[in-house]
Amino acid sequence: MRALIVEDGYQRGALAACRALGRTGWKVGIASPEPGGFGASSRWAERWHRVPSPEAGRDLFLDALQGAIADGGYDVVFAAGDGELLAISDGRERLAAIVPYPAHDDLVRALDKLQLAEAARSAGLAIPETVPAAEAGAPFNGAVVVKPRLTTAAGEKGGALRLRAVLARTAEAAQERVDFLRSVGAEPLLQRFVPGVLSALVVVTDREGRIVVSVQQHAEMIWPREAGGSVRARVVPVDEGLEKQVGALLAELRWFGLAQVQFQPDESGEPLLIDLNARFYGSMALALASGPNLPAIWAALAIGERPPVVRLPSAGTCYHWLEADLRRALVERHGGLVRDVADSLRYARRSTHGLWDRRDPAPALRHLGWLALRRLRKLGR
Repeated sequence: MRALIVEDGYQRGALAACRALGRTGWKVGIASPEPGGFGASSRWAERWHRVPSPEAGRDLFLDALQGAIADGGYDVVFAAGDGELLAISDGRERLAAIVPYPAHDDLVRALDKLQLAEAARSAGLAIPETVPAAEAGAPFNGAVVVKPRLTTAAGEKGGALRLRAVLARTAEAAQERVDFLRSVGAEPLLQRFVPGVLSALVVVTDREGRIVVSVQQHAEMIWPREAGGSVRARVVPVDEGLEKQVGALLAELRWFGLAQVQFQPDESGEPLLIDLNARFYGSMALALASGPNLPAIWAALAIGERPPVVRLPSAGTCYHWLEADLRRALVERHGGLVRDVADSLRYARRSTHGLWDRRDPAPALRHLGWLALRRLRKLGR
């Protein structure tokens, strides 16, 4: 069994998936524009293939990807970025491997934040007020999140990839971000800022849309503080009511495969849906450390084989993105820089990590060497 993971070379989710698949007997290949990325450095990566970014052009990307699939004899192809995901899904008829996602129109509905909001309401899930920037008669009171309707702009050249949500505290800052998104071909949305704790329910569904496994996590710290990703996170018991609502949402979307559904609570504590990730996401190492092997379950379902035994997630398992936490400490310095850094290192000792794994140290060591070299170059200048 052979799986190909397509990424830009620096996705922690791709590395986590490579390790998870490799440990269950899959032969894993990595496709990216340049060698030496996180996944390609793993002991579990059997081969690396040069495949340009979708930004280089849809046909060029798909032709190179099909060449890699044919060269490696891959059974299934996964994506670790939204740009790669949409390009692979849209061009699946040109690829001689299983593309383990829902139908392209349904996938776009899930990634399109306005269509996702409509499906969420149909499933009984609440969402923060979200409107296209072009239809906003007046700025929201206070802070507003400016986000692209799709995280990759449309167009033959693939557009700007990995566009992020940005918190704007003033009307001027919001307009500046809106103008930028329009300049790269994206449609900007304005969403009411919800300051609650970031959480996620991560599931894998079978081809009938039934949830096979669920893992729920709460972020104990994100960075940047108000619109960032999980820096410290913990697995918590699955909320059965929320799981039922997410199941209804995914049934509405005719879903198959992995979905990381993100929430933040409103003032009353009700979870508000803010996003859905269909790719290998950044903190996936947490769910894997808690027990269930999400990529291996998904891959087996994709090729029609019996998945590995589904282990229930172990509540209390911790995840740490040490590099981001140290950057945060340099800015915030809670109780002083030394104390804040020491606290980060203590958290790191009892956590799983996106890069570091003592059984597979090369990706972290390579990245550490790159950081040191970059620092030396800055000092030299």
